[in-house]
Amino acid sequence: MNEEFKKRFYQYKNGEMSDREMAAFEEELEKLEVYQELIESEMQDDREWDVGISPEKQKAILSYGKRKSYLRISVLAVISTLMILPLCTLGSYLYYGLGGKESTGNQLMETAAVTVATTMPNVLVDTSGLKSQVKLFGMNTEFPLQKQIGTKTKSVGGERIEMFLDTVKSPAVNYYDLDAAQAKHYFAHPSGLKERTVDKAGQTLKKLPEGSVAEVYLSYDRAYPSSQVYSTFKKYDVKFLWNAIETEKNLKDSPYADPLGFPGKDSKLAPSFEAQGQTDPEQFISALEFMSHHKKWAQVISKRKDMKLNSRIDYVEHHGMNVYGSVVTGPTKEIERLLKNKTVKAANIGEVELWNW
Repeated sequence: MNEEFKKRFYQYKNGEMSDREMAAFEEELEKLEVYQELIESEMQDDREWDVGISPEKQKAILSYGKRKSYLRISVLAVISTLMILPLCTLGSYLYYGLGGKESTGNQLMETAAVTVATTMPNVLVDTSGLKSQVKLFGMNTEFPLQKQIGTKTKSVGGERIEMFLDTVKSPAVNYYDLDAAQAKHYFAHPSGLKERTVDKAGQTLKKLPEGSVAEVYLSYDRAYPSSQVYSTFKKYDVKFLWNAIETEKNLKDSPYADPLGFPGKDSKLAPSFEAQGQTDPEQFISALEFMSHHKKWAQVISKRKDMKLNSRIDYVEHHGMNVYGSVVTGPTKEIERLLKNKTVKAANIGEVELWNW
């Protein structure tokens, strides 16, 4: 209430106003009474509302509101997921499949095939049995492994490679013959061999029946061009399935180092890796260059930490493709006769099968 209104109120109370002023002031007072009644009525309604809702009901209303909010958020999350997942999966298919031969998925499968062919003696990927499955941001690839003994090929197991984007996990390997899978020291480099060690292999072959064929790992007295190796042993009825290639000079301190090589001239599985018009050295260098381009993948698939591919490529380009060991197969008695050749400095027996020559 301001000072002017107070002054007029006291004049009205003391009768100091004229009749006209008193009538005007009384109308003003009536308006104030109406306003007061409206205010009191609103306040009364608020008090009745507050009294009418119990604490339990208030909690129930809040709980209902929360549940409704959670439900709305959950529905939105599900709808968003259902919309995003197909798009991400489609993106994965495009990532691994777009580009034809140069696509990420195809490059991985080719890297696996080339890596196995060059790091696992007489073992190759059966490319006709490759299976791939694209998943969200990744791809799983399964491929069977084969080897040749005699004139027939046989399955020896399989590998499964998981890929997340462009990162490859260590492959899960399943071999049917664990003893054969765990065999090591396939070959010995001539720089680390002082004496011939073929007697044990010869005695083993002598005990085997004539109606059998064998897989044998030969190590030579020095490294030879592949053409000279084939010429030296052309009088023997055997097949050359895989050749260990000299890719570094001095292996005196580690003669049993993991070999690098390529399928031999008689391998049934070799044609799928041969490039038309290329010589053996050119094919081998091309394989190493391809692995070097996908170095991380090749290291994981081969389970070799540092393959030093670039230095090996340089060595082969400067010194040629020379063979210091071979995987051969043939009748056991014929291989027994072959071991008497002085070119062979060491030998290890692999698998033996019934006659299929």
